[in-house]
Amino acid sequence: MGRVCIVERTLRIINKLLVALDGANHSLKAVYYACTFAAALKARVILLYVLKAQEIPEVLRDYTDLEHIPGLDMDILKKVAGDLVSNAEKRARENGVDDIVGEVEEGPVARTFIARAKHHDADMIVVGSRGFGSIEATLRGGVSHRVGLLAECPVLTVK
Repeated sequence: MGRVCIVERTLRIINKLLVALDGANHSLKAVYYACTFAAALKARVILLYVLKAQEIPEVLRDYTDLEHIPGLDMDILKKVAGDLVSNAEKRARENGVDDIVGEVEEGPVARTFIARAKHHDADMIVVGSRGFGSIEATLRGGVSHRVGLLAECPVLTVK
């Protein structure tokens, strides 16, 4: 009985969840988990995709190939990222969330997630985990790891 009260009290303080998107399956799973919490708590969901200007994410490259979109300049990347956020917004609505904010930002990925969480006064960040797929990720840690280290609010990492 005591544990249930602690959980209920804790959940009442979650009014805003920021979800870190990257278009991969693990981030879609993070959307699902965040929406499950948000629907039950009547909380706001902030869906955020961060573009790193120096490199083109593989997921966006694959999407532009699939949709036969020529070139990969930043305007096209922003459009594709916006489409991914819109898709996540649709999923959120289908899962019972009414209060949704979608954003595409540009900058250093983990730090931008943290900055936007602070801007929105998010109570929790939900991020998908990802295996170490590159040398940089192995040396510096993945985005989910860095978000967990830098965040001032709780971080839920979804596998």
